[in-house]
Amino acid sequence: MSRRRPSGKIVVDANIVLSALRGRRTLHYLESSAVRRVVCTTEHVRLEVFAVLDQIDPGPRARRAADDLFGKLFAASPEQYLELMPAAASRLARAPASGNGSPRDAHILALAWTLEADIWSHDRDYAGTGWPSWSSANLIAALADETAAES
Repeated sequence: MSRRRPSGKIVVDANIVLSALRGRRTLHYLESSAVRRVVCTTEHVRLEVFAVLDQIDPGPRARRAADDLFGKLFAASPEQYLELMPAAASRLARAPASGNGSPRDAHILALAWTLEADIWSHDRDYAGTGWPSWSSANLIAALADETAAES
């Protein structure tokens, strides 16, 4: 059975960027995905990442690494997805998988809808929204399958 392939556009959540910056193998996959796909994020994700870094690694080296990584990602302006935020917040609040009904990540879902992009996140918030989302493990496996099929 073949897996569904990731779309040509992927919206990344803050937890993926933080995993990449903290030395996980996610960095390799995030950078290689950005070569083959449009990898997008929001200004909210950038602000969240820097706020977390200020708490766990406030040095200039971490900030430079984050700036470098964000430079490789397509940064969507809020105007692109702003009108979909209320619907995205409502959908997240009703999604059963997260269990917390939090619309906190509506910006990610709204951008994914706008760009017709998949979501890459460690959060379960997007399960149950009816929109494709990938954990790192599943996305890495799908990318490996894709690379093997091209060989």
